[in-house]
Amino acid sequence: MALGQYHLFLVMSAALLLLNGVSVAAASEDKILGAWTPIKNVNDLHVQYLGKRAVTSHNLSGNSLKFKRVISGETQLVNGINYRLVIEALNGNNMGKYQAVVFEKIRIRSFNPLLG
Repeated sequence: MALGQYHLFLVMSAALLLLNGVSVAAASEDKILGAWTPIKNVNDLHVQYLGKRAVTSHNLSGNSLKFKRVISGETQLVNGINYRLVIEALNGNNMGKYQAVVFEKIRIRSFNPLLG
């Protein structure tokens, strides 16, 4: 990837994350690349969506957990974003806490000016 494209990728990725309202390590200059940072708002729809997807993926291997909610989590800026989430889920009639690490990478397929 050319240097100019890489910078555009970083700027667009940061903009998308900030617009999404998720607190990530990239949002502050004092954060260290690769450090885990607490998620300030785990009730954010995107964070809850990732937790639900983690349970759904886990259930593909024959499990039958029922997602309830993400109760806490951290993010780590790497070549994308790792989310380390603590999830409440039902296993039969028993409520349990589970930890899932979800990797998310934003890929911009195209970015072109519009004419007119």
